[in-house]
Amino acid sequence: MNGDKSSAAAAKPCGADPMNDLRLGAARKRLVESQGQEDAIEGLREIIANFLGSEEIGLFKVDRRNATFEVYWSFGIDAENYDLPRALGEVGLRRVMGGECHVERPSHGHAGAITKVQAFVPICFANQTIAILAILRLLPQKQSFDRSDMELFKLLSDEAAKPLFGASVNSKVVTEGPGIRA
Repeated sequence: MNGDKSSAAAAKPCGADPMNDLRLGAARKRLVESQGQEDAIEGLREIIANFLGSEEIGLFKVDRRNATFEVYWSFGIDAENYDLPRALGEVGLRRVMGGECHVERPSHGHAGAITKVQAFVPICFANQTIAILAILRLLPQKQSFDRSDMELFKLLSDEAAKPLFGASVNSKVVTEGPGIRA
């Protein structure tokens, strides 16, 4: 019996986290098995609320031709009045448009108050950022994002475009001009 346990443990890569693997699998399944666009959006909200601990979310479509961002969906925030380019800053915008996540860690402001954590996740298709997912504040019990959250961001970046935008994602990437660049 002991030999079986040690060989099973040896078969797992060092640092592998079975709970994170389950979380990633559940998130992937929820996106892939979505029944239409509305269900995919609800799935995205569930993934972010349950796995990342945030209920302040905005999803912005990238309009490269006009070099703008269009509010596609939001939950818990007034996305119409949210200035995405300003929130990202020049460096963050460049990173996200280049397909990288941009996470702002909490810091202490001038008055000693902790600033809110923010994460910006590119939603990519055909190696282009077609939307940006803004996760704006964590629930009080969660202080920051960790390595497993970064893995979930990567999954969302790579796999959320089709369920969220459907067939229109193919034609949109081909027809849009070069306006916003990485």
